[in-house]
Amino acid sequence: MRANAVILAAALAAGVFATPAAADVLPDRAQAVSLLETGGPGVARAAEAALLGSPADLAAFLATGRQQAQNDDERVLVTQALSTGGPVTKRSAQEALSGTQDDVREYLARGLPLARIADDRIAVGQAMSAGGPTVNARAQKALDGTPADVRAFLETGLQQAKDVDDRLTVNQVMAAGGPEVKAAAQVALDGTPDDVRYFLSLWRQVAANYDTEVTAVQGQVDGAKAAAAGHRPLVVKLAAEKAAKIAADARQANTDRLAAQRAKNQQDGQAAAGAEAAAQQQAREAATRAAQAKADNDKLLTDAADPALTVPNGRKASVYLLRNGGAAVKTAARAALSGSDDDVITFVRSGLAVAQESDDRAAVSAIAADPNARPGLRQAARDALAGPYAGVAALLRTGDYPGRDTDDRVEVNRIMAAGGPSTKPAAQKALDGTVADIREFLAHGQYVAHLIDLRVYATRTLGEGPEVVAVAQGVLDGPDSGLQRYLDVELPKARARDAFTAEHVTKVNALVAEAAALVS
Repeated sequence: MRANAVILAAALAAGVFATPAAADVLPDRAQAVSLLETGGPGVARAAEAALLGSPADLAAFLATGRQQAQNDDERVLVTQALSTGGPVTKRSAQEALSGTQDDVREYLARGLPLARIADDRIAVGQAMSAGGPTVNARAQKALDGTPADVRAFLETGLQQAKDVDDRLTVNQVMAAGGPEVKAAAQVALDGTPDDVRYFLSLWRQVAANYDTEVTAVQGQVDGAKAAAAGHRPLVVKLAAEKAAKIAADARQANTDRLAAQRAKNQQDGQAAAGAEAAAQQQAREAATRAAQAKADNDKLLTDAADPALTVPNGRKASVYLLRNGGAAVKTAARAALSGSDDDVITFVRSGLAVAQESDDRAAVSAIAADPNARPGLRQAARDALAGPYAGVAALLRTGDYPGRDTDDRVEVNRIMAAGGPSTKPAAQKALDGTVADIREFLAHGQYVAHLIDLRVYATRTLGEGPEVVAVAQGVLDGPDSGLQRYLDVELPKARARDAFTAEHVTKVNALVAEAAALVS
């Protein structure tokens, strides 16, 4: 057995990670630690303050503070139910909040589940009132079942039933519709549920308008032919002009529809972009806070070398590590936080290091077993595990291994070969630079360049047909996350709609030309 493994095993056997058992203090501390981990936000905050405070603070928390914090947490939960629940939940939540703490607790234990069941049944009834035959049948089956059946119907079954009913509706529309409606309906049925919904929400009316236009223009053509046969040139001329006007009005109406649709898409895109930007900012702020918390904790542990700070800093660090450490570190931190001053000192001086090694070795073992990891990295992980801990820590810290630079260059070349107009030069620039440039490209630069490429590709489609432009403008005004879906999914469908309209316009123009040709 390797020396470091022997040390680790000895530490485990010696109880470095075991929960201490001093009878007069530790049960109280262990109880507070459990509440720190399992309690609501208020209880957790109060437990942390008690664990980091004096014995009197701990006693006060367990005697009264815990219950008050729990009371506050319970009221928060009821308030959340009040703001997000259905009508029965809202009404019963307000009643609970207006009562005693026992009323609140009883509501959370029994009233809230029953209220949610009632609200679920109301929601199913509402779905039935607006649904088709499949929705009604499956909704009734859910209502005849258990509360779990009702919830499952609302979560997944309702949409599935709507999809079936939507297809039934499309088939009915297709059976009753004209040629353009029939063609458009068949395209929808051959596609996805989203295609079916789009047809029913918008394209059905467009196709019906096209059928109306063709019928109206064809009627003028037929009238022109009859007038020509009867040698009534003025009637022929009027019919031809009417056919041209019907077609022109239809083109203008379609242009107006697309302009409104484009404006709506842009508005939606801008709202989505704002929401995504806000979410990204929140994520950056959270990352900054996390980094600062880690830095603060590292300083606590560094300063804990001062004997006067070992215990207070060790306890504070234990709280942080209990929330953010690996499995072994969490176990060790829990034991230290639950234990005596001597246990905290042991944790700071030796236990944490042993636990961190255990977690790091587990992480490197995962790399060694990962079939998707580079072969060189997997071998480096195996080699590190066979050696001292310093090699394990270095691999996790740097990611370096023999042959990494070559593997990185191969990866950059692969990305460059498959990349677009921004990715290719960015990759080449990295290859012409330093090792650091290559690693920066692989870590960040490739993704920035790829987004630029996607935006370039999407921008190019602004020169295509009006259906494409109506969608593309909204996508370009929207978040970057929508670009790939647009290019892969929405663009082909918009192109198909443009082709559908172009075929229709060709048909109408031929009829208009036929009428015009009859004018003498």
